[in-house]
Amino acid sequence: MAFELLDSRIRQFLKDKDIHEPTGPQRNAIPRILEGKHVLLVAPTGIGKTEAAMLPILHRLVTTDGKGIKCIYVTPLRALNRDMLRRFEEFGEALGLNVSVRHGDTSQSERQRQSKNAPDILITTPETLQILFTGKNLRAHLSNVRYLIVDEIHELTDDERGAQLAVAMERLTLLAGEYQRVGLSATVGSVQEVANFLVGTGREVTVIREKVAKQMAISVQSPRVEEIDKDLAGTLQSDPQLMSCMRRCRELIEAHRSTLLFVNTRDTAEALAARYHVWDENFPVGVHHGSLSKEIRIEMEEAFKSERLKGLICTSSLELGIDVGSVDFTIQYNSPRQVARLIQRMGRAGHQVGGRAEGAIVASNPDEIAESLVIVRKALHDELEPFAVRDCPLTVLVNQLVAMAMVGNVVKDDAYNIIKRSYPFRKLERERFDKVLELAAQIGLLFLNESDYKKSARGRKYFYDNISMIPDERTYLVRDLATRAVVGTLDESFVVSFAEPYASFITRGRTWRIVEVREEELLVEQVKEIGSIPSWVGEDIPVPYSVAQEVGRLRREEDYSHYHGDAPANSSLAEYIRSQRAKAVLPSDTVVTLEMGKRLAILNVCFGTKVNETLAKMLSTLLSARLGESVGVTTDPYRIILDLPRDIRPDVILETLRSLRTGTVEGLLRMVIRNSSHLRWRFVYVAKKFGAVDKEADYRNINFNRLVEAYEDSVMFDEAVDKVLWEDLDLPATAAVVARLESGEIELHVCGLSPIGEAGLQHSKELITPQRADHSILMALKRRLEDETLFMSCLNCTSQHRLKAKEAPKRVLCPKCGGSMMAALASYNKDTIKLVKKQKRTEEEEKELRRLFKNASLVSSGGRKAMVVLAGRGVGPDTAARVLSSYHEDEDALLRDILTAEINYARNKRFWD
Repeated sequence: MAFELLDSRIRQFLKDKDIHEPTGPQRNAIPRILEGKHVLLVAPTGIGKTEAAMLPILHRLVTTDGKGIKCIYVTPLRALNRDMLRRFEEFGEALGLNVSVRHGDTSQSERQRQSKNAPDILITTPETLQILFTGKNLRAHLSNVRYLIVDEIHELTDDERGAQLAVAMERLTLLAGEYQRVGLSATVGSVQEVANFLVGTGREVTVIREKVAKQMAISVQSPRVEEIDKDLAGTLQSDPQLMSCMRRCRELIEAHRSTLLFVNTRDTAEALAARYHVWDENFPVGVHHGSLSKEIRIEMEEAFKSERLKGLICTSSLELGIDVGSVDFTIQYNSPRQVARLIQRMGRAGHQVGGRAEGAIVASNPDEIAESLVIVRKALHDELEPFAVRDCPLTVLVNQLVAMAMVGNVVKDDAYNIIKRSYPFRKLERERFDKVLELAAQIGLLFLNESDYKKSARGRKYFYDNISMIPDERTYLVRDLATRAVVGTLDESFVVSFAEPYASFITRGRTWRIVEVREEELLVEQVKEIGSIPSWVGEDIPVPYSVAQEVGRLRREEDYSHYHGDAPANSSLAEYIRSQRAKAVLPSDTVVTLEMGKRLAILNVCFGTKVNETLAKMLSTLLSARLGESVGVTTDPYRIILDLPRDIRPDVILETLRSLRTGTVEGLLRMVIRNSSHLRWRFVYVAKKFGAVDKEADYRNINFNRLVEAYEDSVMFDEAVDKVLWEDLDLPATAAVVARLESGEIELHVCGLSPIGEAGLQHSKELITPQRADHSILMALKRRLEDETLFMSCLNCTSQHRLKAKEAPKRVLCPKCGGSMMAALASYNKDTIKLVKKQKRTEEEEKELRRLFKNASLVSSGGRKAMVVLAGRGVGPDTAARVLSSYHEDEDALLRDILTAEINYARNKRFWD
């Protein structure tokens, strides 16, 4: 038996913990690790995966003499570090081993202690591992490393953090020699790719995989709307169907002891939590996501663990193995989008060994139902989506070239050879390596000699500014005025577009009103109302091509016998398909339909998120060139929606689609990307990671065109284009779809607007983004704003009259009393003029009155231009003042700012579509 191979002290410790039998992963992994093999262990959370790796290594540590760090345990999250420290300290006390954790929050005194007296086991993150290479004492301690464990390795393999870690693992061999590597992974679709990532080139690895499909019981549910849902929809400012889903989730939470309710985005988490608290203040449910402060997250974890909370609404922040106690049920709100994600989330429940993980997906509409049915079937049959490690991310290459120079001169050949040994850089060509090195020197990060290089002063600053490869967006602290506690963070894009005094928003599942906007933080107070939902970056989960194709097949075959939906879910989907067949051709995995409306076209295409985005970019570019005017485009996993400048014949769109050729897809895409908004943000990120733009630079102040001119023919620009191709689009699958279109395997049909097309308009279509807004779009916005009827309200006599901005004189005066303080109000807030003559006003009414005077001051000084800005939907006087003060002659820039504010307002009113 596996435990018999371990030191007697370890066996006694396990007996004291009432652990007598190894789990499956422990039984299979312990002997292999004791043999000294590199091992990748793939298994769900909660069945002893961590102990399977640590027990044999603890056995080696207690039977081996020597000082210094012998084992490094790497996790992708600080929260996991906290959990691991608690678990390993028990082992350490029993076995006489020192265990420490080191990450960004570690105190200076603790770091100094580790430098002088290194622990036997160091728990850390990929970023902090980079720092360990720089200190003289720490480098000496690293020379003793014999074992390295990477926990949740699947979270790191397909991004730049992972590539940085892969190079670090090779750099460690320069100090410690060859050491044993162990990776712990959740169930993934490309196990060998993860294994290769773990060991790099030229090393063998043993893969141990624990099957999970039979350990899960999952159903897809879609509750019918009842009278209570209609009543609640009015109270909670929502839709009856969404309220029925909330009601069902609540029933499931109340029927179990401890339930995790997973959602796909932080704004959905906040929207649900806020509505539950308005619905019933005593309903014991909390919220947990990455933009809440560490203190709040820990508070939520502890409250859930101690069962003071019955439910915890969470995002991917709790997908990984963070200890939240015993979970007996898991709910997924709407489709999880990916099979691996569902398995990871459902795996959090029912973790007694041999037990089943029980859960449900609660879906709100037929698209969500179909997608959920497919993902559950795939999960139960172990059909996970494949993924690949990105080759040669050059942002990581320049980062590591500078990092290696932090301790002295580096021989170029040595740097190339060590980096090329890591799996992500196994295909790195010497010519490309040299070009990156030369560009780093040109930017001023390095000094090059003939055979070696060294860091510059700027390079040193660059290293400490760019230890992390996680994309940066400036964040603001949200501080409770009453307690002075930090309750969370907001991204800069949300604060700039939305936050102004007295505006309300949701975080921590509660509504807060902004009292003051400071340079680094917002002061807030809690209020009882439904506020707006903040926007956070990096949230969308793409639906894979394989999932979308099976959704199309399910539509076509209508055979639900292999799927796990309840009766209402199956009935809702069947009715959706029946209504589509009655009105138009049914789009499926082999049929594409084109629906034509008024200056609108909808392509129903079951190709998934990235393929549809890729097709949409090519199609809109070609159509814009053909029509000579801008074509707006939005996508979801099952549709491409085209906003046309005028009505056109469907043949024009079909001919453009048929003109695509497999051999020219990549060339066309690269041309399209150069002119896309995607490239702008990716290129600024890449420029920051190359050190060409300062990390703290405000993206609004970066002259993008000058940046492109300076580096257009460099490897930095190539990296930005490659990054868009890899992260935002799907070139191989799109080429395969184009080949199917060419061969006639996929049929094309034209029809009018149908139920499936209209569903896309209801829950997927977004407003055109400002980056896509050319001059003609902005002029259309200007005409609309000028035509808005405003209620001109006199602060002297309180009389009101209607006036359109385009009809306003240079100076707006009251026709009744001649007063010049005239506020421009929309229909929804025109009654606030009554506050002027009200004798006793509440604190809230006083604030509203101050906003009224600010509005009138803007009109008095800005005249017609101020009225145009205030006509923007959801644009308050503070936002208007900021817009007006920023621009003088640049009308397009002013209009683009108004459009940004309007889009933010519209998105924040749509709580979770």
